[in-house]
Amino acid sequence: MGHRHIRLAIAERDANVLAERAVALNVDYSPHRALDTVAELVHELLAEAGIALPNVAGIGVVVPGPVDWRTGTTSSAVLPGWRGLAPAAELERRIGVAVQVDNDAFLGALGEHRYGAARGFDDVIYVKVADGLGAGLVLGGRLHRGSTGIAGEIGHVQVNEDGPVCRCGSRGCLESQASVPKLIELLQPAHGETLGVEAVLALADDGDAGVNRVLNDAGRAIGRVLADLCNTLNPSAVVVGGIMGSASALVDGVQHAVDRYAQPDAAAAVRVTQSALGERAELTGAITLATSTARTTSP
Repeated sequence: MGHRHIRLAIAERDANVLAERAVALNVDYSPHRALDTVAELVHELLAEAGIALPNVAGIGVVVPGPVDWRTGTTSSAVLPGWRGLAPAAELERRIGVAVQVDNDAFLGALGEHRYGAARGFDDVIYVKVADGLGAGLVLGGRLHRGSTGIAGEIGHVQVNEDGPVCRCGSRGCLESQASVPKLIELLQPAHGETLGVEAVLALADDGDAGVNRVLNDAGRAIGRVLADLCNTLNPSAVVVGGIMGSASALVDGVQHAVDRYAQPDAAAAVRVTQSALGERAELTGAITLATSTARTTSP
């Protein structure tokens, strides 16, 4: 589940996708409708693929916000409509199959580490640039969630103490100047027709100087925060993903800032690269989560 959509796939244990479906839905403010929709899609897609429910070994689910791994609940102000909900338990009740749930950036990191641009690296920062902004950390080859499941919340690092109030309740967060909605807001006055993500990416690919300057500035802002994280964690790779992760100007900005602000040895040790899985990183991570915790045999 993203902030504005639901994408569901049926896959084999090697992540080979057998069937897939996507629907548009405002997930942030409609948690029960989103969970009902997921359950309905599971049954519809299984029927289309000719797979009986008892043959489903496990389900992995992405949510676009932090999940407290101790309780399985969402409590962050980032998803106000989801506070107190336990998505895994809610879906298990609706579907009747074991469900594992985790944060979108965490599962993006897991997907890239297992099948994408971070494969072969043990220490990785995956940053998702989309409607929100967050990072997933792989340390020593293992996903790092932190004590309460909010590790990697770089979108809520304060970069301007007098900046706008963020949805998390703080002010001047990185997300308020480098997330997709903010980038579109900055670019819109220079364009007659209403801009969307696809239009921005197309303009960037066509070499639009104004668009690429804004994307590069956003990448530098993200990279400035990541540089401090590189000094602390000494990763071997930074993978830039999310819907804006395919913009070369943004990735170049991240690279420039890491090179400029990270300690020289830390900067030399890290490779900054685009996501190999693109928008499928989180979905692939959910499949990986499901298969890693699934029953060893099916009925």
